[in-house]
Amino acid sequence: MESILHEHEITDIFLDQFGVLHDGKNAFPEAIECLRRIHHKYPDVRVHVLSNSSRRRTSTLRKLKRMGFEDEWFQSAMTSGEVCHKFIEKDILNTDTNSSSSSSSFTFLHLNWGERGAVSLPSGCVLPQSKEEAIEKTTHVVASGCESMSVPGTTLGSYDRQVQNIQRLTHEEIKEVLTGIAKRCEENGDLPPKMLLANPDFVTVNGDALEVMPGTISLWYRDILNEVFQKKGEVSGGAFNADEYVVKLGKPAPIIYTTLCEEISGRSRSRNNEHSDDEKEEKNAQTFFSKCLCVGDSLEHDIKGAQSVNAKSCFIVETGIHAEELDFSSSSASGGDGDESEFEAALEAMCEKYKVASPTCTIAKFSWN
Repeated sequence: MESILHEHEITDIFLDQFGVLHDGKNAFPEAIECLRRIHHKYPDVRVHVLSNSSRRRTSTLRKLKRMGFEDEWFQSAMTSGEVCHKFIEKDILNTDTNSSSSSSSFTFLHLNWGERGAVSLPSGCVLPQSKEEAIEKTTHVVASGCESMSVPGTTLGSYDRQVQNIQRLTHEEIKEVLTGIAKRCEENGDLPPKMLLANPDFVTVNGDALEVMPGTISLWYRDILNEVFQKKGEVSGGAFNADEYVVKLGKPAPIIYTTLCEEISGRSRSRNNEHSDDEKEEKNAQTFFSKCLCVGDSLEHDIKGAQSVNAKSCFIVETGIHAEELDFSSSSASGGDGDESEFEAALEAMCEKYKVASPTCTIAKFSWN
């Protein structure tokens, strides 16, 4: 990171968590040291956590603190779970007064965690009592986890696994419930509920293994909808597109970047007593992102997401989800004596596979040198 910060004009760093700062269980010592160096040598560079975690950001920062990362090293944080919480409160529960709908008429199938500790939705969300009720009444699907569904009274869980008021579900049971919802809608002539994806990641690192994440559930849902609704041919005057029924609220969708940018610019305006202007805000956002460096281990999420807002990107290889796909030891940046052209060709092939442009830079780990 020392050479990257020296070579590029960077004002803000957006850091992914898993595969960059820690492996889900333990912090990477080199990441702790790197943040310490950045904090002392580049005090004007602001560091933010930008994570596809379905948890609220306060929970994320508390976990990093327990792992040995100091609060003062981070300017702020934004998680896809935080964006999802805001989206539900603003766009669903606060329904337009001219609408005949009310929040009490909505039922949320909330796919949650179990072993990892449950996540809570806003207090106004109505939850089903059982799988059967979820199939019968669900109007919105929220994918926060892959191990359970929330039922009335679900509270925030903890990492000691003392989780209450959830109903454990296997992956097959999740598919059964989603299929039941889709079939009920198709039989009634209704469109299926949209899935709010509180964590778009497909897999994540957990120690030495990779674990399924909610992004994978969205793929199941897409396939289920295509199968159930394919006989309709056309819906609402156009071909049915299952992708339209998955709302990504984290990377690579721009919404998580712009939400954090708006918060940062809002704090800046408040300090300077300035008023908001849409055209000026857009130009400020473009300037802001042009000087941002987004660091992550996923080409599909971190790198593609950075490119969606025209920010610089730094791809982490050896500690992330692509560690077995790309041999970084052949890169000159690793200090190895391999053929640099072979590494560049392999990286280019990977980027083509995941339909993403090449990252600004690629390094083995999030380390100082």
